[in-house]
Amino acid sequence: MKFRLLVFTLLSVFSLFAQTNTDTSQTVASIGSQKISFGTFLGRYEDYLISVGIQDNQQARFAVLNNMINEVLLRNYDDNSPIYNNQEYKNEKEWARKESTLAFLKDREVHAKITASEDELKQAYIRSKAKIAVRHLYASNEKDAANLYQLAKLGVSFDELAKQCFTDSILKNNGGYLGYINWGSSDINFENAVYSMRVGEISPPVKTAQGYSIIKVEDIVQNPFKTQDEFLRMREKLERAVRISKKAPAEDAYLNKVFDKTKVVFNDIALSSVLNDLNEFSLNNKNIEPNSQDNLNKECVKFKDKILTVKEIEAKIFRVPKFDRDLLTDLPKVKQAVLALVMQDVLIGIADDKGYDTISYVREDFSRLENNIYLNYKRNEVLSIVPVSDSEIVKYYQDNIAYYSKEREINVQEIVLNNDSMAVPLLKRINAGEDFGKLAEKYSARKWSAINKGEMGYSPISNFGDMKDTLWKSPIGQIFGPIKFDKYFGIFRVLGKKDVEPIN
Repeated sequence: MKFRLLVFTLLSVFSLFAQTNTDTSQTVASIGSQKISFGTFLGRYEDYLISVGIQDNQQARFAVLNNMINEVLLRNYDDNSPIYNNQEYKNEKEWARKESTLAFLKDREVHAKITASEDELKQAYIRSKAKIAVRHLYASNEKDAANLYQLAKLGVSFDELAKQCFTDSILKNNGGYLGYINWGSSDINFENAVYSMRVGEISPPVKTAQGYSIIKVEDIVQNPFKTQDEFLRMREKLERAVRISKKAPAEDAYLNKVFDKTKVVFNDIALSSVLNDLNEFSLNNKNIEPNSQDNLNKECVKFKDKILTVKEIEAKIFRVPKFDRDLLTDLPKVKQAVLALVMQDVLIGIADDKGYDTISYVREDFSRLENNIYLNYKRNEVLSIVPVSDSEIVKYYQDNIAYYSKEREINVQEIVLNNDSMAVPLLKRINAGEDFGKLAEKYSARKWSAINKGEMGYSPISNFGDMKDTLWKSPIGQIFGPIKFDKYFGIFRVLGKKDVEPIN
């Protein structure tokens, strides 16, 4: 097999990197009859630099090219029939084809039509000059959110309600306090609610990507310096941010326009049969055997004038990649998946009618996704035939034990101060015997910990950033400080430590 690396070309084309007339068709490597063009290499290399976050350098260029050469060797000069004949590989490949087509449909039919008006840009500019202190209560469903809202309106404090609705120790103990948020840093629905509220106001339940939030605004800090020049300088950034904030609502509006999910009628008995077959397949990892032909032909789903039987629904589900298919463990999840598959058929039909599946950009995107799928299967194939001794496995476990263990946790008591003028006097009072907790309750600027006498509760050590090593090395009970962090000064005492534990 002829293998040739055109080193001169690889080096010289980079000297033209900044020029717009660079010929991207130049060949940088030849492997038998296969060639890697500069354009193909450049696309991969740029993605690599962005994902890794390093500067361009010669070593990185050749490393990326070497990987691409190895891929060509594996793809074209090795026996890949076990992969190509693998049904799960075929499923993932077809799923990737649909993903590429639907992504282009979304860009062309939804994102490309989003605009930002002058009034919206000005509103965005005003919002960018304010920061708002908020607290919230979380609920996973609308019913629980409505109950929380009613309790909050009746005067039950966020401190009490947060203990009921959060599992996160910090939010549970600080009344759901999120601190100050800036424009563009939160869920768009959450943010729109926050920036339309007054201090002290409590919002009705707000639907977010995570569930539902009941929001209370604690404080609003406005930057009074707003100028036309600054607005013009920020205009491009503001427009981009406004368009991004409109993506999710625009996507929902488009889906509601082309697909009326209220027209989908389910037969729950037939869907239960589908779930049973899925469970049978999952348990025995073999082809399912429905009870009878009549069972296969039962009407399972009806959408407008189209009827899908149990057999047709199962065929669709078994073409879904295994990772997603394994999540279908109960009837509501199966129903949601079937609804998504019916919707997908409608969208693919629209895309195909418009010829989006034949556009070169879509084909290139699919080729990239398919290559990643192939490489994943090939990697697993190679690993399965490489012998690994027990001693090597033990050594790897010992060298990488952090990956297989729960993180160390620490319980810290703190007094956080806005300046250092009070820190030394307070430290002297503590050393003289005054109660740390009472002083924290009275003086600490971090209110959520102050109400717990400065005790923060057990948290992963990584949450403490640059202070984590200092805190972990500190003996339990020892008081130390003041330590400056961010714009604050802190006095600390470690109350307890939990070392790493194996993950069961």
